[in-house]
Amino acid sequence: MFKWTEKYSAGVKEMDDQHKQFLKIANEVIALTNEKTITRPQLLLALGKFLDYAMYHFESEEGYFKQFDCPQPEHVKAHDAFRERYKKLFEKVETCPEDKVGENVEEAIDLAGNWALKHILFMDKEYTKCFNEHGLK
Repeated sequence: MFKWTEKYSAGVKEMDDQHKQFLKIANEVIALTNEKTITRPQLLLALGKFLDYAMYHFESEEGYFKQFDCPQPEHVKAHDAFRERYKKLFEKVETCPEDKVGENVEEAIDLAGNWALKHILFMDKEYTKCFNEHGLK
């Protein structure tokens, strides 16, 4: 299970709250591993929920980048790479044989949790100063 600690804080409450929600959804994906068999609808629902939230979160960050004139081209590239990787995983789950659906859970967990934590630690902290200077704390 993924657990929030202060080391993940970006120093911006709104973003930290969104990151906490990311981890909550990632833990829902992990909970699927407790199922005897994972069905395609179960995994697609979990992936869809996470992707919807990721899009909302990315739009929030990228909106502030523009609003505050905080250029973050590498950050946006990382978001785009995530979107592409997630799209491929979603397509793979949609098209794989039913008895192979469960084999995609580890990749889903990696994207939903491990990617998010690394992204928070190494990229999201880069906007803290700019966001704070514009009143987001």
